[in-house]
Formats: sequence, C-alpha cells, structure tokens
Amino acid sequence: MNKLKIYEAMNMIDDDLVKEAEMPSDTVSEPKNTDNNMSEVSVSGVEPYRKPIWYKLTAIASAVVIIAGAAAGGAYYINHRGSSAPDDDIIESEAITSTTEDDKESVSTAASKKDENSSSKTTATNKEYEKLVNTTDPSENGKTASSTTAARNTSAAKTTSKTNTATSSRNTTTVAKTEQSPATTTAPVPIPPADGRMTLDLVKRYAEYGDNLTLGDFAPYNHEDIGSGVCVWEIPVYTENKDGKMEFEFTLIVNGMTGAKTDKCGVAALYYGKYSNPSKQDYIDIRYENVMDFVLKCRQKAGDPNTLTNVLGDIKDCHVDYIRCVELKNPMYNYFVALGKDEIKELIPMIQKLNFTKNVGNEWRYLDGNFTQIFVTDNKGIIHEYTLAGNQYFAVEGTGYAANYNDLLAIDTYTLSLLSKAKPAAPVDVDGVWCWHDPTVNDFDIRCFENITIKQYPDYVFSWNGMKRSIEIYNKNTREKFGSAATYGQAYFADINGDGYPELCTTYDWGLNSRIVGELAVWDVHNGMIFRMNDPENEMIYWLYEEDGELRVNRQPSISSWSPDSKHGEQGTLEISNYEVKFIPV
Repeated sequence: MNKLKIYEAMNMIDDDLVKEAEMPSDTVSEPKNTDNNMSEVSVSGVEPYRKPIWYKLTAIASAVVIIAGAAAGGAYYINHRGSSAPDDDIIESEAITSTTEDDKESVSTAASKKDENSSSKTTATNKEYEKLVNTTDPSENGKTASSTTAARNTSAAKTTSKTNTATSSRNTTTVAKTEQSPATTTAPVPIPPADGRMTLDLVKRYAEYGDNLTLGDFAPYNHEDIGSGVCVWEIPVYTENKDGKMEFEFTLIVNGMTGAKTDKCGVAALYYGKYSNPSKQDYIDIRYENVMDFVLKCRQKAGDPNTLTNVLGDIKDCHVDYIRCVELKNPMYNYFVALGKDEIKELIPMIQKLNFTKNVGNEWRYLDGNFTQIFVTDNKGIIHEYTLAGNQYFAVEGTGYAANYNDLLAIDTYTLSLLSKAKPAAPVDVDGVWCWHDPTVNDFDIRCFENITIKQYPDYVFSWNGMKRSIEIYNKNTREKFGSAATYGQAYFADINGDGYPELCTTYDWGLNSRIVGELAVWDVHNGMIFRMNDPENEMIYWLYEEDGELRVNRQPSISSWSPDSKHGEQGTLEISNYEVKFIPV
C-alpha cells in the first residue's frame, strides 16, 4: 500500500468518530450483562436507546485504519533509521543475498508469524551459507572462494542468526568476503602482483596448498596455453638476481581437464630454465616435493660458485672451540671413534679449507672403496654429516662435490690415522679395583678420546669421550650401544655386587638453578642394569677413591672450600641390594 495514501486516509477520519470509537462502553445507555442482571432491562416511561448499526461499522473501520497506519509508520521508521553499527561477527560474503517485495511483506506481518518464520529463515540461510563456503570459483583478484572447515564450524551459527536479523530489519544487501584457504594449510592466499609476474617466492607459497591447487589459482599470472586438447599453461617464474633485478629462471607447468578455473591441477611441475624437452629435464611436482631443495640442486649443477663455496653452511665459519664433538665411522673398523680437543683443532680447519668446483649429486656412491663418515656437532647442537669418497669427492648431507685432490687426500690420511690410533689395546684383566682415569691420581687430558676393552666383557668396548664428557659402552659385534654414562673425570672398575664381574663406577657434578648437584652411577654391564645415587635436596656431591684395595666414596654437601681429595666428608663403601645402590658408612 502506498504510504502517502495511508496518511491521507488517516487525516480524513472525523474526530467525532474517533472519540465515539474510543468512548468506554459503560458511558452509553446500553445495559451491561452481569450475573445479577437479566439479559435485557426494561425501564418504565423511557424508550431504550439503541445505537444505529452504521455507527458500529464506522467505529470498527476507523480502528482498523488506525492500526494499519501505525504498522506502516513503524515499518517506515525502521527502514529509514540508518544502518546500525557494524558487527565484526557478521561474515561478509562474495555471494549476494538480495531482498524482494516478499521480504517487505514479511516485515509487516512479523508480529504474527515470528516463530514459524524464524525456523524457515534459519534453514534457508544455512543452505545459502553452505553453498557459499563450498564454492571453488576463483574471484577476480585471484583468490579462490573456498573456506576452511574450521571457519565454517566456528562461525556458521553466528553468521546465520545475524544475517537473518540484518536482512529482516534493513532493506539492504549484504555483500562480503570470506577468507579463503585450502584445508591443508592456514596460510593466506597469495595476492598476485599487478604485472601478473610469477616469482619463486610465490611458487613456494602455492606449494603449501598441495592437492587443493586449481587452475583458478594461476589464472591471474602471465601464462601461455601450450596444450593440445587438454589445457596446459606454461608460466615463467622469475627470481631476484644479485643486483636486485628480476630475471627468468624457472618454468611452472600446470594443467586441467576442461580449462575451467575450478579444475584441480593434474600437474604442477617446476622446471629449471625454459620448458623445452620434459623427458630430459629435471623437474619436481611442487605439491609433493621440496621447492628449495630442487632450486639449490639446479643452481649447483649450473656451476654457481657462490653456492658451491658455501655448502658447508655454518661449519664454514664456526670457530673450532665451539665444536662440541667430532665422530668418525668407517666400515673397516668395528668400533666408534670420537676426537679429542687437539684432534678437532686439526681436522676442522682442513674441512673449512675445502673449495668445491662441481656438484656430482649421488655419483660418489658408485665409487669402489670404503668411505669415512665424519659427524660434526656444532655449538648449536646440530649434527652435520660429511663423507670422504675415494679422495675424489666430499659429500655434504648426501650430496657430493668435487674438490682439490690433495686437500681431500690430507683429510683422508689424517682420519684413517685417528681410526687406527683408537683401536682398543689388549683387554684389561680387572682384579680388585682398577682406576681407568682420575685427575687426582694420574695426569691426563679429560677432553681426550680413548677406547678400551675389559677381559671380563670380551664383546664390549668402553669409550672415553672427553668432548662429550661421557663414557659410552657398546657391543663391538652388533655396534649396539649399551649406554652412556656422564663423567667429570672419574672412572673406576670394581666388583660391587660380588658376582665376579667388575662394575663401572663414575661420578658427575652439574649446576642446577645455582646449585651443585652430584650423582654417582654404577653400571652393571653383566646384568644389563644401571644404578644411580644422588641427593639434590641436600646438595650432596660424591668422589671415588681407592683405599686398602677397596673402592671408597667420599660424600658431603657442596661448599666453596671443599676439595675432592680432602676426604673431609662422610666416607663409606657401595653396596647393591634390592635393585638399588646404597652408601654404607665406614
């Protein structure tokens, strides 16, 4: 109904008619019906007054007009009161939900149909929302219109209710944007540059989306369709050179079955250089393989000198004093070898001196001979694996590089001498108490390396690893490690449990929250067990010594004036019972 005509009708209503319609029923002479009165009362001498029928009809019509006018006026006010404050919880959507004349009529009848309409509108909006978040059509700016399951689950309820409210209370259209990201990642969708140029950085970002990549993702970029019957796009990929300029370096090939933007990519292959002969060119599928590993490999094959001289990574510039440990392994030797401080200071500079001239990939694996492996643990705790291959190649993490023959020969000769030197001597027959090492008894470098065998344990090798500050025990036949015992310079062998096999006893002290905590360990190799003793609450420390052919222990609280050989603490012996080591005072 036209709003102006409604107002004109309201103005034409006679004031007397309105007053008559509003007049209480008890003011007229028509009698009331009550329980105490008859249905009709006769008054003598006076004719009963009866209101003409057209008066009643006019009053009813006036009331209807007034109510209709109030409803229309309220709707007009709602539609023109202005937009409400924005709500952050309302999801803006690329899909447009338009309002119609039916929507307007539903507003005017909302008071009578609120409950039933609420349920139907919620269902309809849910369907519209599901349709929106499941679409895969890319938008004009290159973003796909898909939404993560998590976003759909967390915001669907809020979006549905608030969209209903906004649509019914305002005659406006809500247009909006859903953040798009495939289900495999939460990274934002890359925004194509204005010039449509694909870069290596963008390729790395698209690689994170795996199987969710579609042709629509690559539509905004410069490409050429080189397919025959099937849509195949050739996309040049640019990288920044040393001068900061963008240069063509790779080619990305993507395809789809129909050419539609919603087609999932059947191929997303990255080639080095111009795409010319795919059967002979190296490539990777960026959805499943590491992009930067492929880039590094291609550049090294191309003979990039800057890449080849830096393949050693942090070790190239790492100071020798910050090397935690260096270990050697060779098939000709059935024992482990770790280097002491002096050996590390000699070997690491020899490795850092190497200059690489060519990348040979896996070719070094096909050479004849036994290769020496070098494991270097740097100051960050990262282990780097190097391999000497026939004095021809030096492999870094499995990739071989050509280097100067004399430099490689020098490293090979030195490492083989260390392997020979570390061969365990004749087994030691432990009878009673035997002190392997103790700085208070003998003079030795606690940061050295040494392998020994014990006659009672013919299958085991005991390795003193001073750089790790530990003693490692392993089976020389299976090379399986039995264990690693921390030590700060003490290692004694003595039969503690009386079974005829000597146990390895060590002590170790370390700082913990500005406190000194001591630990004594007994390694029962014969029975495959280890026992530890410590008392961090009382800050007790332990020191081993031999007296009268018996292994003794000196323990006392950690104090600044304490000396390990002073024996000012509580002295005792060790005993193993009930699967624990005990201190027995003497």
